[in-house]
Amino acid sequence: MSTESITVRGARVHNLKNIDFDIPLDRLTVVTGVSGSGKSSLAFDTIYAEGQRRYVESLSAYARQFLERIEKPDVDLIDGIAPAVAIKQKNTTRNPRSTVGTSTEIFDYVRLLFARIGRTFCLNCGAEVKEDTVDEVAQQVLALGDDTRLVVLFPLHTPSETSAAEPRKKATPRAAKRVSKKSAPAASVEALPDSLKNRLFDLRKRGFNRLYQDGQIFEFSTPESLLDVNFAQPVFVLVDRIVVSPDARARIVDGIEISYRESREVIFEIPPRDELPMRHLRFSQRFECKHCHLRYEKPEPRLFSFNNPYGACPRCQGFGNTIDFDLGLVIPDPTATLDGGAIEPWTKPKYRTLHTELKRFAREKAIPLNVAWQDLDPEQQRLIISGEGKFLGIRGFFKHLETKKYKLHVRVFLSRYRGYSTCSDCGGSRLRQEARQVKLAGKDICTVCSMTVEQAQEFFSTLQLTPQERGIAEKILDEIRDRLRFLNEVGLEYLTMDRLASTLSGGEAQRIQLATSLGSRLVGTLYVLDEPSIGLHSRDTHRLIQILHDLRDLGNTILVVEHDPDVMRASDRILDLGPGAGENGGRLVAEGTYEELKSLPQSLTGRYLAGDLHIQVPTNRRRPG
Repeated sequence: MSTESITVRGARVHNLKNIDFDIPLDRLTVVTGVSGSGKSSLAFDTIYAEGQRRYVESLSAYARQFLERIEKPDVDLIDGIAPAVAIKQKNTTRNPRSTVGTSTEIFDYVRLLFARIGRTFCLNCGAEVKEDTVDEVAQQVLALGDDTRLVVLFPLHTPSETSAAEPRKKATPRAAKRVSKKSAPAASVEALPDSLKNRLFDLRKRGFNRLYQDGQIFEFSTPESLLDVNFAQPVFVLVDRIVVSPDARARIVDGIEISYRESREVIFEIPPRDELPMRHLRFSQRFECKHCHLRYEKPEPRLFSFNNPYGACPRCQGFGNTIDFDLGLVIPDPTATLDGGAIEPWTKPKYRTLHTELKRFAREKAIPLNVAWQDLDPEQQRLIISGEGKFLGIRGFFKHLETKKYKLHVRVFLSRYRGYSTCSDCGGSRLRQEARQVKLAGKDICTVCSMTVEQAQEFFSTLQLTPQERGIAEKILDEIRDRLRFLNEVGLEYLTMDRLASTLSGGEAQRIQLATSLGSRLVGTLYVLDEPSIGLHSRDTHRLIQILHDLRDLGNTILVVEHDPDVMRASDRILDLGPGAGENGGRLVAEGTYEELKSLPQSLTGRYLAGDLHIQVPTNRRRPG
């Protein structure tokens, strides 16, 4: 068995004429020749097909039943072949969810990065959402100053929790009057739900024997001692009373840890002092907003995936668009005015009343009726589309018609204005609102993915992180930067990471596969490429060559079907097929290095490379137009 090269003897696939040749391992080999001379038959239908067939045969019989059967090429001997990967000039992706980011695995690492070091911000107030660690809480308490008196508490229950724990009973007016009276606390004690009674008993067994409410402390050694507690209001368990000092840090930490263990939150009440009012400091181990008390889920990679129901926009299911009314069909002429019938469905006799309501609403909101739709302010357009108050708007109008779809004429009417439109919930970003609230350096994941490769490379290269964040994300950032650099090197710096893979040209798809292969850092693999320089400007060819050399230097064998002289010049070996096409081809005319090929007179390619032959430039050019 050869360890230096791939040995092929007696290749007869398609028009190949029983040829023998060797392809050196861990080298860049170019197969060239006139069109139809058998280049693809040699590279793809012989070398790649046999490499793929042998790899599939190495799998179990169970795994092979799910794979396509590959016929053995018509050849006497192929020796020393490695597992093969074919990268063709063809975009076979038809998945509507696949993007440049997912194809290159960049999006997977970006999701992981946002899940690990991204910061969540509240939907309601915009404040940062985070957990309060024990050390952070202790540090803030010690910062209050020496001799500050504190009462350490944690909540026993809230009224909402009590009502949720037990089945709700319908309250009669007489019962509501009884509950509202403060004179009957005993009744409230008797009516305590079982869960609260068990909770009090459990706390008593663990050593907690004081409750706290409205500045008063209540012992609960016996049931009778709870008669003065109003359980319809928030009740707290007293953990400790502390005077702040450097020596009290251990007691403060113990109080925090006990409260976190019992209820996942701790409250420090600071009594009035020196004309200062009573203050409360609340800290929570939960992932929630400290102002609005809205709880959030901790970010994890699946939250940022539009292929996962956990992170996909619930309205469009992660596609970014929905089948809804098409505004271009509803308002076919954006130069028309509202008074002139810009909204086409409302010009129909049946819906003229809506046009009258539109005029009334426009006068109330000072929206001009004699101005073209395209010249209205975005806010004015939004009011007309979404509606406000009693005015349904365009969206409300079609939503109302959806409830009448059982009627044939309504379905026909809706079909005139239906089409694919950008999702109104996510704005085409595909992710749910919670995912878009997680930000890194002030940008959410949708904004980062809408950047071009060049912009994203600059963003991740200049990203400022704390030492703790750097320790968490350093390896993730290295993977992202490497893959972005590979895309940049193959001349795809203009693509955005959220670009649909199905919209790429064949050359772009091929170069993305090249960059992905380089990012995977496979070793000992045979890569077979089909004219990767097609579609590249000549100034970018050197970047492609560098990628091929990088793949080769990793320890891979590169076999390229190519006509570009720069790629041939950078290769380690050239196989020239010919001399003609079809039946006149299929023979190995010449082989060797670039310089050796130029000196071989039987090689047509070599004579052009040496300058002996030239393509004649026509003397008369056809004039354009």
